Amino acid sequence: MKIFLLEDDYSLNKLIYNALSQRGFFVTAVEDGYDAMTHILNNKYDLYILDINVPGFSGHEVLAEIRKIHHDLPVIIVSAELDIDNISKAYDLGCNDYLKKPFELEELILHIKYHIKTILQSDIDKDIIDLGSGLKFHLNTQTLHKHDHEITLTQKEKLLLTLFINNINKTVTSEMIHEYVWDNKEMESVSMRSMIHKLQKKLRNGMIVNIRGVGYKLIENELK
Repeated sequence: MKIFLLEDDYSLNKLIYNALSQRGFFVTAVEDGYDAMTHILNNKYDLYILDINVPGFSGHEVLAEIRKIHHDLPVIIVSAELDIDNISKAYDLGCNDYLKKPFELEELILHIKYHIKTILQSDIDKDIIDLGSGLKFHLNTQTLHKHDHEITLTQKEKLLLTLFINNINKTVTSEMIHEYVWDNKEMESVSMRSMIHKLQKKLRNGMIVNIRGVGYKLIENELK
C-alpha cells in the first residue's frame, strides 16, 4: 500500500517515514508543497498525510488538488494549527481526519488503520495472506514465503503483488499497473509483460491470468 507524506519538519518526516516503512507501507515523503503538487499530479497513492504550514503550496492547497483528482481516498491532516478556522477549512476541503501535533506515532498508525479499513475496505492487521501450496505473502513486511523459505521479490514485484491481492477477482488494467507500480513514469510495454511473467514464475501456475487487451487478474479460487 502506497502512502504520501507531506511534512516539512525533517525529523518528524523521517520518523513517520521509518515507522510506516517498517510496517510494510511504500512511502513517498516530501517536505514542501511544490514537490507535493508534482507527485500528486503524476502519481496515485492509497492514503495521504499532509501538514498545513509547509513551504510552497500549503497543505490546504495540496488537499484541494487531491480532491479534484481523487474524491474518496483518505486524507489525514497533521498540524500544530489548533484554531477552529484551520480545522474547519481542512474538513470543508475534504480531509477525513485532523490529527493535532504533537502526537504519538502509534496514534497516527491507529488513524491510518481505521481509514484503510473503513474507506479502502482493507485490513492491514490481516498480516498473512495464504496463497495456497505453501505460499504466503506477509503484508506487513511485503515478503513472500514458500514453506518458510523467503522468495526474493523486487520492489516493483512487491507493489504488483500487493495491487493484485487488493483486487482479488477483479481485473487490474495495464493502466492501473503503470500508475501504481511505475508511478506513471515512461516505460515500455515489454517491461510490464516481463515483470508479470517473472512474478507468475514465483507463484503457482494459473494464479495470475491475462485478460487479453485489458490487463491481468489474480483468481480467488486459485488461492486455495
